[in-house]
Amino acid sequence: MKILQLEYFITVVKQNSFTKAADLLHISQPSLTASIKKLEDELGYQLLTRTTKAVKITEKGTLFYHYATELVQQYHQTVEKMYDLSFSQTPKITISLLESTSQWMSTVIQQHRQQYDEQHYKVNEVLGLQDAVNMLLNYDAHIAITNEEIRHEDVTSIPLYEEEYFLLAPMGQFNTKSISIKDLPLILPNQHYQVRKHLDDYFVRLDVRPNIVMEVDRFEAATNFVHRGMGFAVIPRFYYQSYSTAHLDALRIRPKISRTIHLNYLKKRKHVARVLSLIELCQHYWMFE
Repeated sequence: MKILQLEYFITVVKQNSFTKAADLLHISQPSLTASIKKLEDELGYQLLTRTTKAVKITEKGTLFYHYATELVQQYHQTVEKMYDLSFSQTPKITISLLESTSQWMSTVIQQHRQQYDEQHYKVNEVLGLQDAVNMLLNYDAHIAITNEEIRHEDVTSIPLYEEEYFLLAPMGQFNTKSISIKDLPLILPNQHYQVRKHLDDYFVRLDVRPNIVMEVDRFEAATNFVHRGMGFAVIPRFYYQSYSTAHLDALRIRPKISRTIHLNYLKKRKHVARVLSLIELCQHYWMFE
């Protein structure tokens, strides 16, 4: 069994067609069919049923598809890491962060690269707290920035700073510096985001049912809809520094709602000096602030 066979099988399932999959893979359809048949012979069971009209995946094929997808993903991650080692004596530093922290984190990374001018970085946005935990435990991130403490025996979680949430509104719409949001049409993050959990807990404490008119994946998208007058977004204070909030007002929310940003890393991972240096720079940035 080869990785290429698994990739062929995954493509057929996704395309639901041998013809489309063959075109996408740039191989002939007979070659693709023969490859899948050989894979089924090696496994000893059928993965797909074929008719003149459709391709259907069997029960065992469905289970195998999930395993194959995971294996192919792990394979490509491993190859990427091996390539990093051959490309440079200093493998990439991987950072998992929140969309709202990218502004100050870019400054810290810039300072870090002044010390290590050959250093490469890989930055990913984290969706939920468990995503950040998994990235650390799976060695997919050296550092994870979260808006909650990670309470895990293998993770060190350091509080960096506290920030309030603000209401983002069209400039001049409210003649006030603070406002209650309980009756306003709100644009909030989707359910699986850390910020949404904070907001849901906030409304539960106030015994308020919020008027949610839209749910989005990114603060940038929420900000665009505020510009269009489709509602009001709840954003962290430091996201208001971003370019997309130009010509909008940020109002304090009554009663106050805030969060604490944490820097997290894996205890048992032997971090090189330059990763430890980046961690120190993150801490020093907020000590200075």
